[in-house]
Amino acid sequence: MIVLKIKKRNRDYGIITWAYTQDYDIMTLFKKSKYIDFKFEGKLYKNRKVSYKYRRFSIGKKRLESVSEFDKLSLVKKGKIVLIKAIN
Repeated sequence: MIVLKIKKRNRDYGIITWAYTQDYDIMTLFKKSKYIDFKFEGKLYKNRKVSYKYRRFSIGKKRLESVSEFDKLSLVKKGKIVLIKAIN
């Protein structure tokens, strides 16, 4: 399980970013694939491009606004799908 902080920049642009120190964990979780499938709030999103250079992937502005009271996200791999949950 990887825990990522939600910052103002993430909410403004609808992206999930990670720190330089988490590069190895993210690359291991995603298996360095260019596209990932993830499940967020019960809905499956397929073929989202991951930018390892800029350490981010898009989730959507409205989706992040819906979890405005939370300040962290947890990422867990289940099969080929990454499960994303909002936590405090």
